[in-house]
Amino acid sequence: MNEAAFVLQDRLASAADIDQIFKKCFGHKMGPLETADLIGLDTVMRSLDVLYDSFHDPKYRCCPLLRKLVHAGHLGRKTGKGFHDYEQQ
Repeated sequence: MNEAAFVLQDRLASAADIDQIFKKCFGHKMGPLETADLIGLDTVMRSLDVLYDSFHDPKYRCCPLLRKLVHAGHLGRKTGKGFHDYEQQ
C-alpha cells in the first residue's frame, strides 16, 4: 500500500490505474489503494509509523501523500474520501 502511494505521489499512474493493474495482472480482488481505503488511511499510517520506529528501515517510511491525506481528514471509506472518492457511491 505504501509503495502504491509513492507511485501515485510520483504521478507514475492514477489511483484507478494502480488498483486495476493489481486486479487484472495479479488477480487480486482489490488494489492496494482500495485496500488502504477500506482499512482506513489513518490505520495504515500508524502501522507504518510503528514499523519504521521499530526497525528504522526506510522502506517503512510513510509516504508523504498518505500522511497528507490523513491530516486532511481523508481516511478512506469511513469518511467518504481517501485515495478514491466514495461520496458518490
